[in-house]
Amino acid sequence: VMSVGLTIASEKVPKTSPWNDLGWHIGMHSISAQLLQISTEIKTLHDAQKLLGTINCICPLLGISNADLEPLFALLWGEPDLLSPRQLNKEAQTALQKVADAISQRQSAHWAPELSFLLIVLKPSRQPHALIFQPSANYQMGLLPNNMPKTISMQDELMAMLIVKARQRLTCLAGKDFDRIYLPLTMFYLNWLLQMSEKLHIALADYPGQISIHPPKHKLSSSFNLLPKPKTSETPLQAMTIFTNGS
Repeated sequence: VMSVGLTIASEKVPKTSPWNDLGWHIGMHSISAQLLQISTEIKTLHDAQKLLGTINCICPLLGISNADLEPLFALLWGEPDLLSPRQLNKEAQTALQKVADAISQRQSAHWAPELSFLLIVLKPSRQPHALIFQPSANYQMGLLPNNMPKTISMQDELMAMLIVKARQRLTCLAGKDFDRIYLPLTMFYLNWLLQMSEKLHIALADYPGQISIHPPKHKLSSSFNLLPKPKTSETPLQAMTIFTNGS
C-alpha cells in the first residue's frame, strides 16, 4: 500500500472482532448497548406509564436518580383517564436523552480483573466439554466440534483439545492463564495420564497453575463424572490377536 503512495490510518485498523447481536455490541473484552434512540411517541397517559415503567426498571443500574426523571414523572399528573392526552416538553425530552446516553455508555466486562480464572472439564454422556469461569462471576462454555475429524478419539485426546481451546480463549480474553484446572479423573489415573499421554503433555505445556481432581461447588459441575479406566494399552498384551473384515 505504501509503495503506491497510500497511507494507513492506524487508528482505523480494527484490532478486535466486535459483532452485534440483539441490540448489543459485543467485543473481545466488553459488552455495550448499540446506539439507540428512545421512542418519543407519547400521546396518552397510558403511553407515559409504559415508558416510565420500563425506565424505572433500569435506572438503578444506570445511576440515574428520580430527580433526573422529574420532568417525565410530571406526565403522570393531571387527568387520570388512560386515554387523556400527554405530550413531551423540552425538559422531558432532555431527561429521555440522558437515559439513552447512560444506556449507551454502560458496559459489562467479560471478566473481573480481581478474580482468578478456573477451568473445569465436564464429562456428560456423549463427549466432554469445558467450563471457563470465575468464582461468583461470569462463565463461558468450551465445546468440541460436533463432527470430529477422527472416527474414534480417546478421552485423553478430547480433554487435551478442550484444554488447548480454553487456554487459547483465555489468552485472547485476558492475556493470562488459568489458576487451576479441574479434570474428571481419580489421582491414580491422573498420574497415569501425565506419564503416558503425549497429547495431555502438549496441552499442559508451560502451564503455571495447579491441576485438581476435586471440582468446585458450582451448579454446572453436577455433570462432573469420572472418566472410566482407559481400554487401550501402550504395550502389547499377552492375548489372542483377532483380525476383522470391515469391507
